[in-house]
Amino acid sequence: MPSHQRTAAAVALAAAVLLTGCGHSGGSGGSDRPSRAARPRASASPAQADALPTGMIRLGAKLPHTDDETWAVSTSPLKTVRATTKAKGLPSGWTALATAFTFTNTTDQIQEIPTDLIQAARYGPDGRSAATYTDTGIDGLPLDTLTTSPDPIRVPPGGTYTTRLGYAVPEAAKGQPLTLTYADGQSTRYLEDTIPGAPAAPPVASAIHPVSADKKMLAFGDWHAGNETTYLRVSPVKVTGTDGSGQRTCEVDLTFFNPDEEVSPLSQTPLEANVHVYYGKSLTEADTVKEYTGLSGAFIAPQRTTTITAHFTLPAKAVPGPVTIEIGNSDGLRVTYTGNVGN
Repeated sequence: MPSHQRTAAAVALAAAVLLTGCGHSGGSGGSDRPSRAARPRASASPAQADALPTGMIRLGAKLPHTDDETWAVSTSPLKTVRATTKAKGLPSGWTALATAFTFTNTTDQIQEIPTDLIQAARYGPDGRSAATYTDTGIDGLPLDTLTTSPDPIRVPPGGTYTTRLGYAVPEAAKGQPLTLTYADGQSTRYLEDTIPGAPAAPPVASAIHPVSADKKMLAFGDWHAGNETTYLRVSPVKVTGTDGSGQRTCEVDLTFFNPDEEVSPLSQTPLEANVHVYYGKSLTEADTVKEYTGLSGAFIAPQRTTTITAHFTLPAKAVPGPVTIEIGNSDGLRVTYTGNVGN
């Protein structure tokens, strides 16, 4: 594949709930993974609020570039902007942000701007998904949305093309990090900046400690290390209402943490997971999506988290009462959380 196609084919990051290493040792597929002793731990020493793990890129810097790559990419720092009435995709009351990406054609031939570039954007200590929006002067992704013309955007040799990208976060996220995941078909890169409007919040990685591997049934809120490629935490179940059939609607947050202290092949491992919910002492299976697809982006930056919310229903008679949630991956590994759900 030509280098410009490899670079242009920025990964359409798979939308799937993801997990590597759920379950204790003894599952299949674990023999070729690093041992627990060999894996890096979450940093126990306080880090500066604006410090980045090794290999991550600060928004405002240039992305690493090699001679055989078609595009050199530079970025701008994150800025707060005032949205217009033409803004689309901007949640009410959220802060509008923008950053610029400038593509420079490093070849001696006319090149077409990549049209399938997709990024995952996450904010805050839990890594919740930021919204993307378009507005006057704020472009959307993928880049083929920039024009209604069937002709692609072409850049002459040595020429540049700049696009402004819009993200939105809740007002309470000011001072927290916004992390972008960018992939070019060969490697995954992580870019980050502090959301303007408040002092930079310190990282929370040093406060993440997995429970003992001897604990077979985890309580909601426990961190589970699995084979330590990715940590997992399942929140207490929240009852959100009642549907038309009388079932109680519920939700639970699944938070994944990458304990790597630098960008590495391990931090770029695609993750997979499924969610099974059971209620009562008889472990009757609840109505839920077996292969949940709520996570935008298959990779997690080092020392960062990502959180998705899984939704399911319980019979009214099961609330309040015990609930058990099993998270598993394609290797057949499992981890089980249990606790009570109230009204």
